[in-house]
Formats: sequence, C-alpha cells, structure tokens
Amino acid sequence: MPVYAYKAKDINGAVVKGEVEFESKEEMINHLLSRNLFPLDVKAKNTWNTDLNQLPLFKPKVKTQDIAIFCRQFAVMLESGISIGGTLDILRKQTSNPSFREIIQNVHEEVQKGRSLSEALREHKEFPLILINMVEAGEVSGNLDSSMNQMAIHFEKEMKMQRQIKKAMTYPIIVMVLMVVVVTGMIVFVVPRFVGMFQDADAELPGVTLALMAVSDFMQAKWYIILGVIILLIAGFKYIKRYDEVKHLLDSYALKIPIFGNLNKKIIHANFSRTLCSLMKAGIPIIQTMEVVKKVVQNTIAMEVIDHCIDEIKQGGSLASAMQQSNLFPVMLISMVRIGEESGSLDAIMDKTAAFYEDEVEVAIDQMTTMISPFITLIMGGVVGFIMLAIIMPMFSLATQI
Repeated sequence: MPVYAYKAKDINGAVVKGEVEFESKEEMINHLLSRNLFPLDVKAKNTWNTDLNQLPLFKPKVKTQDIAIFCRQFAVMLESGISIGGTLDILRKQTSNPSFREIIQNVHEEVQKGRSLSEALREHKEFPLILINMVEAGEVSGNLDSSMNQMAIHFEKEMKMQRQIKKAMTYPIIVMVLMVVVVTGMIVFVVPRFVGMFQDADAELPGVTLALMAVSDFMQAKWYIILGVIILLIAGFKYIKRYDEVKHLLDSYALKIPIFGNLNKKIIHANFSRTLCSLMKAGIPIIQTMEVVKKVVQNTIAMEVIDHCIDEIKQGGSLASAMQQSNLFPVMLISMVRIGEESGSLDAIMDKTAAFYEDEVEVAIDQMTTMISPFITLIMGGVVGFIMLAIIMPMFSLATQI
C-alpha cells in the first residue's frame, strides 16, 4: 500500500503535516476532509523515500538569482495592489527552487500569524541582511514596493557581477583541468611504453628521463596516496578556514596577490558603494547602514576597516575622514563620500560611484582573463615540453649507438 505525505490546514489555520498509508490519493484526500483538514499538498512516497531534494546533500541552495527574482516579482505584485500574504502565496507556488519554495512557505505562514515580513525573513539565513533592513524600512515608511524595487536592482547587479567573474574563470579552469588530464595520461600510459622500448635496447637514459620514470612508476603504483593527499588538502583547507586567524591571513593575501588582488579591491569598492546607496535611499541611519555594509563586503580586512569607520562616526567624525585613515579605499571613493556628506546627497552620489566601480570590475575581469590565459598556456607548454624532452633525449642517444 503506497504511503502519502500530506500538508494540510485545520479549521484554526494551523498547518498539519504527516504520512499515512492509503490505497489511492483520492481516498487520502477524503480522509483529510473527514477530519476537517484542508489539503495543501499531497504526494505519494515510495518505500525507499528517494526524494533527493529533501536530502541535505542534494537540496539546492538559494542563489542570488532566486533572491533577485523574488524581490522583482514581490515589487510588481505589491504595485498591482496584491497584499503581502497574497504575494507570498503566489510566489511560493511558482518558485522553481524547492528549497526556496519551502522557505517562502514558512515566511507566508509566519505573516499569516500576524508577524511582520521583516521579522519572518529574519528567521531564515538565506535572506541577506541588506534585504531584511530594506524591508523593515519599507514597512515603517509604507514604501515596501519601492524598497523591493531597489533590492531587485541591487541583487540583479550583484548577480551580473558574479556571472562575469564565473565567465572569466571558466576558461582558465577548463584549460587547467585538461592540462592535468593530458599530463596524467601521458605519464601513466605513454611514458611507460617508450621507457620499455629504451630498456629493451639497453639505451643510456639521461637524468630527466629517469626522473620522469620515477614519477610514472609512483603514479601507477601509489595513485591512491596521491588521491588521498589531494582529498586531505582540500578537507584540511576547508577546515582551517574556520579559524579567524587563518581567514584573516587569507583575506589579507586576497587583497595583495598579483592580478586577483586588484580585482578583489574593486569588487569591495563596488559592493560598498552599491550597498551604501541602497540603504541611504531607504533612509536607514548611517550606523545601521555601515553595519550592513560590513556584512556585505565579505572580507575580514575590509570588515575591520568598516568597524573603525563605525567607531569614528559614533564619536562624531565623518565617514570620509574615517575612510581616509585606511589604504583600502581609493582617493576617488573617499572624495565622492566627502562631497555627498557635505551636500547632503550621499545616496545619489553613491549611486553614480557604484556604477563607476561596477564598470571598473568588468574592465578588471577582462584584464585578468587576458593576463591569465598566456600564463596558463606557458605552464602547459612547459610541462608537456619537459615530458617530450624526457622521451626524445634517449631516442637521440639510441640513434647514436645504432
């Protein structure tokens, strides 16, 4: 007899979940109705319970794209006169991501119980802090639709930046993977054939060939050691990243490393400007705004600098003066913040500044791709050249002997 998982509402509006065995789905629904339960969702489950989306390992993550679409559709529906509860009800039905659908369902239930939207969103870590603060500001001012529109623009720009970075890194990653596969194939399958031929002919092998032979023999006989070391390195790196000292060190190198350091700084400048602009437009106080900005930059060095800025503002100083005490922010960004503070139009100036640095990020990504490609090609050529040299040198020696 099949097992059915159900979700229903009772006469008081409370959500009830459970699993029951029934001959058919229709009988299951009739059973729920007889108990004064109104079915919301009824699904048949097999004996193995293989709904992969419910397993933590296979459960899809909530991405920036999901948040951007959520904000855009939320704003459109509010502008059309649909209530917050009705909007959430529609969004939970049409969201394709099952994880996000479940979250919206929970938010909808909390709102139906009388909680504010910002309070309901705060219960889920998937919603960024900037969105929660903007929703709270929109609820207080009565301009929730405007706040959602601003957030849609914010996350769409963030999503565009992420796509640019992924697109720039795709080619180098593919080339590196192909290089590892080709080199491994040559060492494991090609080199032993030539080495056997040289040994049969009693040819004198140079040091470079002997070294390659040692590597080939080790990879064939002890491949599991190499695999284990790689797994341990990856797992160990993920583990030690949890320590604040290690994360601080890695973030420091991320801002100094050639090619990537300049790009990381520009991304921080763009995120700083865009977030500051969005929150200031909503009328959120500068201290609260900077607390959110600190979370958005996602770099411990930048977070320490912003913490210092917050302390300076609390003591009566200006944001521009506090930023000037660090070498993280460029002169142009500091000057724009100072002009915005003096003119009282910091939000408008930050909007233009954010657009400028977003263009700078795009240019930096193009430059990074242009510089990395020859570098990877050079490495690949050097490794393949070393292998070919190790194979060709004994062939010349063999020809001389003949």
